[in-house]
Amino acid sequence: MKFFKHHQLTLAVLLLIPTIFFSSCLTSKKMDAYISDQYNNEIPKVNKRKQVPDITFSSALPAATTNISTTAPHTKVLPLIVYWSIDSRHTSTLNSGIAATNFCNEVNVMAKKGLSQKLNGQKLELTMEQAPTTFALVDKTHAIWLLIYAIHWDKVYIEPEVKDLVVSYKLYNADNTIKTGKIIVKNTENNKNMRFFQSWKSAVSEHLADYDTNVTAMTSKFVDQLMKEL
Repeated sequence: MKFFKHHQLTLAVLLLIPTIFFSSCLTSKKMDAYISDQYNNEIPKVNKRKQVPDITFSSALPAATTNISTTAPHTKVLPLIVYWSIDSRHTSTLNSGIAATNFCNEVNVMAKKGLSQKLNGQKLELTMEQAPTTFALVDKTHAIWLLIYAIHWDKVYIEPEVKDLVVSYKLYNADNTIKTGKIIVKNTENNKNMRFFQSWKSAVSEHLADYDTNVTAMTSKFVDQLMKEL
């Protein structure tokens, strides 16, 4: 029994080495610095040249700060008798202004493709109540103990926050409010495995590009649904 415990401890240490290496090479500070660099160290701005006077925007998302992102590390170990699971992740929350800006810019673009005509001089207020802002870079290790040996495998992937886009609207003219409502657009993002030899920087860069594209796509679906309701 002592022999078994000794080897189990040795193998446990070996299993923890990749996690320790992953955590030491990638820190919260490095992650936030890289994400900030991907956005040119500033929150994207609303394109004022494409703003539509009849549409106003507001956000009920957590107040935006000057930080582009805030990252926190977390490791969870599940040491069972014959099965071990080690979940090491760096969870990054993007500045809410990124999603809000992408939303505003896309609404303004689509307004000139039919929404403005639909309004016909009426005023529209849009409030973003919910949007995805978080993702995690995950390194997950699994191990199955076979007497004094262990079979183990790792999986490293980007895990997006599957949070839907929720926007409320208010349509009114000079006299009173005509119509109010709320539209929910499903988020279809999925986990994305890192490719063989792909760096964490490359994986994060690809995710951020996909994130911006996804928010824009959800906004387009929102406008399509909005035009049907107005």
